[in-house]
Amino acid sequence: MAERHNLTVDECLALLKDASLRPESIAEEMECAGVSRPQPTHVQSARDVLAKLHTEAVAQTAGLAGPDARALAAEIASLPEMLALALVHAAGRVARQEVLLELATSPSRMLAKESKRELQKLKQRGVQVQELPPQGEPVLKPLPEGEAPSCYASSIDAYGERAVWWTRPARQGVELVQIVISDLKGILAVDALALSRRSWREFVKRLPRQNVVATVEIPKDHARQLIAEAEAAGARNGFSPPPAYADALRLLGPAPQTPPPSPGLSLELPDELAHQLAGAALFEDPLFMAWIPEEDDLRRFALRLDEIATSQLYIDAAQRRQALERAADDAALAYFTPQRRALYAKRLVEMAHVLASERRLDAARTALAVSRALGTDATNSFCRALFTHSLQGRLEPKAPPPQPSPSGLVTL
Repeated sequence: MAERHNLTVDECLALLKDASLRPESIAEEMECAGVSRPQPTHVQSARDVLAKLHTEAVAQTAGLAGPDARALAAEIASLPEMLALALVHAAGRVARQEVLLELATSPSRMLAKESKRELQKLKQRGVQVQELPPQGEPVLKPLPEGEAPSCYASSIDAYGERAVWWTRPARQGVELVQIVISDLKGILAVDALALSRRSWREFVKRLPRQNVVATVEIPKDHARQLIAEAEAAGARNGFSPPPAYADALRLLGPAPQTPPPSPGLSLELPDELAHQLAGAALFEDPLFMAWIPEEDDLRRFALRLDEIATSQLYIDAAQRRQALERAADDAALAYFTPQRRALYAKRLVEMAHVLASERRLDAARTALAVSRALGTDATNSFCRALFTHSLQGRLEPKAPPPQPSPSGLVTL
């Protein structure tokens, strides 16, 4: 039962702040007001905490409580109710929200309730206050792991970019982070959504599934790892993620401590050499048709082809064709540095999973075989075809112009 007295919080704080009063005198004044007489040692402890609240008041840092906040909260909770209540109000007045956050989860219902009230007052004063974590068992429990929503990723485009949809079950449905990543520029765009289960099913139906873009299901840990790897790549190359990424990280949580293997690596590869030799055939698949080298490298190669096409050094089409093939080999060897080979190898492993999920097993095995071949050199036909497939028209021998007939008419 609540104690009946006529001592207000402000009067209690005034007693504690009055340096002319001894702890024994304060205890006596509180007793006269109808409060159970506290021990003088408790009064002195309350005075010590009050001094710390004022002298150590600091700006809120994301609402995280350090050891000092925890210690102060523990000291307050150990005091008699009236003294503890006065210190809760004192913490609110000096904006010590990290102390209030600790007390808001106190076993004492009175302290928890008053601390939450003080946090609400801080919000009304314009202070950004960290949300309290949910307490107790949720009314609607998350979906069991077996019923958890799937994660998805799109195929990879010519620039090493793709979309990833990371999900987790929530009390009201599905929490989703949709994110566009690049293996060169890092996190390009990010959005966090809360969807009902019905909305999530509709969302999945609208994921891109066209000839040139595919969307496939991937393991949750792998989805998180892809995001972490993109963030690290962007940092290495001097790119910063958008501001919304910081909020998305609260949902994503930490990346797996041990990076999970790409699902593309689980593909069986019965005839690896044959699939390596068929690397150029990948560019006949719609998912690879847009893959080209970086712009400057492709432009240099195109200029070289034009030089060969117009040069008088080659006496026939066969010599010209040989020169074009050597130029493609040289361009591929210069372009596929060890760093680029590693980059394309990872892209191809990911694409192997995409192709396998689309039931294009032959192309999937070729992508995986070429990925392995890139570990040693850039002589694979895939590397050469990356340059030649988009400029195929320049590689084809041009037919001689039609000659006029003696009558002056053009013959067909």
